[in-house]
Amino acid sequence: MTIERVSSGIPELDEKLEGGFPENSTIAIIGAFGTGKSTFGMQFLNSGLQNGEHCILISLDDDEETMIRTASEYGWDFQRYVDEELLLLLKLTAIDIKTSILRIRSELPRLFEMFGAKRCVFDSITLFEMLFTSENERRLIVYDLVQVMRNSGATSVITSELDSSNPYASRFGMIEYVSDGVIFLNYHRLAMEKTIRLSIEITKMRRTKHSRDFMSYEVHRDGIKIKTPGT
Repeated sequence: MTIERVSSGIPELDEKLEGGFPENSTIAIIGAFGTGKSTFGMQFLNSGLQNGEHCILISLDDDEETMIRTASEYGWDFQRYVDEELLLLLKLTAIDIKTSILRIRSELPRLFEMFGAKRCVFDSITLFEMLFTSENERRLIVYDLVQVMRNSGATSVITSELDSSNPYASRFGMIEYVSDGVIFLNYHRLAMEKTIRLSIEITKMRRTKHSRDFMSYEVHRDGIKIKTPGT
């Protein structure tokens, strides 16, 4: 059976995934602060928007104006795609927990259906998880969110903060278990070179073979680029 692929927006990463993410999968992008998680998500959406796909960006941190401005810093014209009704920007209010839960369980499925989204980014799940004092509630809502995205038929990216004590776990240790794929972004301080290097690693990806290479990358003015040998 042929598996349809969805480009990550990073050609070098697609090569490590037999052509891209399996269609209708949910991918967790887990990383420390400053590693480019939000950039990864926007780059993933921009790849789809360039092909005329309907996309949704859900943020708990930024309003619509900030999302558009951030994308423009990389040369991605999200305002044009909003005007063309290809891109839907949604700000969830983190303060009102009950309203946020209601929107995920009732409004999001309708939005996916009405908008016909092929790609979705949720940035970030950590801010949402922090709203809950009950671990059981936290697990249920994260599971619900992933199921909504999976049932929509869209290919989704969910960003998450790294656990400060474990470089291979999210802050609350949940999203990596319910997602179809997990990609870690991290940085390494090299004392000898007096610099910081960024690394990307695919640790899980259902329905496809994938590289387990430890890859270096950089965040440029036009997005994330994985370094190839000799560069």
